[in-house]
Amino acid sequence: MKTFAYYLTAIIALDIIAALLIAWFKSKKEPAKHVDTLKPAQTAGKEHYTNFGTYTILTAVFIGATTLLSLSFFSIIHDIISSQIKPFSAEWKPKDSITLRSGPEWFYYDQKKGTVNSLQAITEKDKSSLTELLNKDSKSYPSYSQAIDALSYFSNQDGGSSGYCWILLLYCVTGVIGVQLRTINNFVGNACFKRGFDFGIWWPWYLLRPLIGFITGGVVFLLIDGKLFYSTQITGGLSAVVLALAFIGGFSADDFYDMLRRISKRIFSTTTQPENKDENKQKVNAGEKAS
Repeated sequence: MKTFAYYLTAIIALDIIAALLIAWFKSKKEPAKHVDTLKPAQTAGKEHYTNFGTYTILTAVFIGATTLLSLSFFSIIHDIISSQIKPFSAEWKPKDSITLRSGPEWFYYDQKKGTVNSLQAITEKDKSSLTELLNKDSKSYPSYSQAIDALSYFSNQDGGSSGYCWILLLYCVTGVIGVQLRTINNFVGNACFKRGFDFGIWWPWYLLRPLIGFITGGVVFLLIDGKLFYSTQITGGLSAVVLALAFIGGFSADDFYDMLRRISKRIFSTTTQPENKDENKQKVNAGEKAS
């Protein structure tokens, strides 16, 4: 499965490069013909419209290939993260029969192996709560406390792993998938319903949309779950909620950056001039309306 994903990624990347090169050569040969308009044709006495313009087709190929490429990257990165998820362990063998109180969901005592395990980095607060799981009057309490200290140390030790950099990259790719879904919707509306596609004007918008989604997914991750970025090992896995928010952030990238713009104005603006809401709304929707 992983090998197939690698081959699929390479093929799609080559398709994207080929589409861009063809569009570039076509623009050099025909610099004035960048608008693909739908032309009527006669079939069985009925007028209908065809949409086979070169730039329309190349843009559709680019959007579709970029979307499939992001899905392929998502699969590859997810497999890498899954292979790196592992618990932290520390050896502990009690001297007498003990009964531990119920602990947090990320902590587990394996009686058969004689280990205490954690699925996340342990903070000072977590360490205090874990030491309270065993009665202090127990003969095994000193060894248990030392085991928790060791577990805390191992969970915060720099193991040289790429860690949550892979998770950050996964959320970035999720943002690309979200923004591409919105781009497909806009492109179909422009090419099919408005019946005109001006490649010469709007090619930067379509070309840079994946980059906007990539950045948006990463920003959403850092704003919501950024503390995980400082961990050096992957333990607890992925957050479906943050993945969904990264996707939504990419899908509504224009609204997301408009929100950031309004927040930055409130924080850094030195003037008290009232905002023109109608003008701001037109600016936000300019790209989608024109595309």
